Amino acid sequence: MLSTLALSLALSGAPQTAEPHPLLRLNTLVPPITDTHRENVVEFVDRGATDDLGWTSPVVELAARADMRWTSVSVAFGWTWIRDDSSRRPVWFARLRARHNRGTIERFADSRECPAVQEALDRIAGLPTLRPRVPALPDPSGPASDVDFGGGYLHDNTYRLRMRALFEGARYSDRIDITANSGSPIAPLTGEVLAALMPCWTETAPPRE
Repeated sequence: MLSTLALSLALSGAPQTAEPHPLLRLNTLVPPITDTHRENVVEFVDRGATDDLGWTSPVVELAARADMRWTSVSVAFGWTWIRDDSSRRPVWFARLRARHNRGTIERFADSRECPAVQEALDRIAGLPTLRPRVPALPDPSGPASDVDFGGGYLHDNTYRLRMRALFEGARYSDRIDITANSGSPIAPLTGEVLAALMPCWTETAPPRE
C-alpha cells in the first residue's frame, strides 16, 4: 500500500496553447455574502478543506481566490450516513464557504435533493490526467516576461483542488493538492460547478445519524 503522498503542481507554469479562461468574478457565482459576525474571515474559508462535514472530513475541496482582492470560495464535498426507514446508506453533501471583503457565508447542499452535487464530483473525476513537467529555464537571449519576476499570478485567480485518493483497507493511499491559475482546466470547472450548485444552497447543515 502506498504511503501518504502530497503532490502539489503549479499548472500555470506549463506552456499554454490557448487563451486562458476568462477571469471568474467569484462573488457573482455564490449567494449574497452578507454575514459579518466572524472575526477571521480568511481562516474561516481556508478551513473549508479540513473542518468536519457531517461525520467525515471533506473528501474533496474545490477552492478559488481572487488574487489581490478580498474574495475567496471553498466548496467541500463529504458524505454522511442517512437512515431511511430500515435502510442505511451514505449520501454526498457539499458545503460552501465564501468571503467577499469582510463578509462571509456558509451554505449546504444535499445530493438527494440536488443532482448537481454528484455531477460536480463527476466533473472533477473527469479532469484530464496530470503529467508533472519540470519548468524549462528561460531563454537568456529572449525577452523578459512577468513570470521571470515572480508576477505570473498577479491580477488573476488562483484555483485549488484537494482530494483524498481511493480508500484501500484501513487507510487512504495518496493525497492530491493542485494549485493553478486561469490557464488550467480547473478554472472553467470551478465556474461550472459554482453555477450548477447556485440554486441548491441552503442554510440547513448535513444531518447526523
